[in-house]
Amino acid sequence: MSKLTPAAVKSLFSEDACVAHYAKAAVEIGLWRAEEAVFSRVFRPADTLLELGCGAGRISLGLWELGYRKIIGTDLVRPMVAAARQLARKLEYAVPFRAADATALAFEDGMFDGAIFGFNGLMQIPSRALRQQALAEMRRVVRPGGRLIFTTHDRSHGGRPGFWAEQQRLWAEDEQDPRLGEFGDIIAPSDHGDLFIHIPTRQEVREDVAAAGWTLEEDKMRSEIADEPPEVLEFSVDCRFWIVKNSG
Repeated sequence: MSKLTPAAVKSLFSEDACVAHYAKAAVEIGLWRAEEAVFSRVFRPADTLLELGCGAGRISLGLWELGYRKIIGTDLVRPMVAAARQLARKLEYAVPFRAADATALAFEDGMFDGAIFGFNGLMQIPSRALRQQALAEMRRVVRPGGRLIFTTHDRSHGGRPGFWAEQQRLWAEDEQDPRLGEFGDIIAPSDHGDLFIHIPTRQEVREDVAAAGWTLEEDKMRSEIADEPPEVLEFSVDCRFWIVKNSG
């Protein structure tokens, strides 16, 4: 069985059930309280913003409702983009959505005031090298002084007791899922299909941010920022918010 490639991960997230799950969240959940608090503090409504991994448009459409009018949503998965466009038309929100690869962005240098990679989307890129490449690409298209906000899970927060100890044993004995490429990778079954995600350590993300040329300003767990309603807690376990700056 071969390692998961970006194309294979793209295929997982293109499944109808997965797209429907993200579309439901866009309609029924919208912005998390923590997202609204962080985005509103860091970005101005007049800022030109790029969202990566927009899914069915939950964050971009939520920002439109807060008065942000210069945002473009992008996703690698074309069915997600189609779902986001459909919802934007239904709501009559003029948010543009387009397919884009975060590791090779077709945007000019310094084109955006800021960028967002929400709902742990960066960690759905397989291989640390590609994640660093995506971080570098986002820095390229964000102007000097601009900021990127993204979220990740955190290996030291949440999870089943003993899970990572068992994973360490499996990797040490070369008994891990053969589709996984790095320790921290997970293929999680769900009622909307198997999904890939990498669960990093805090130090790992700090190193990747620095390697891509960003300056770390702040990182906090979602639970430290806001109390979320039950529907958000059911949609996503606790995650870490990262705010990094393009210091030029």
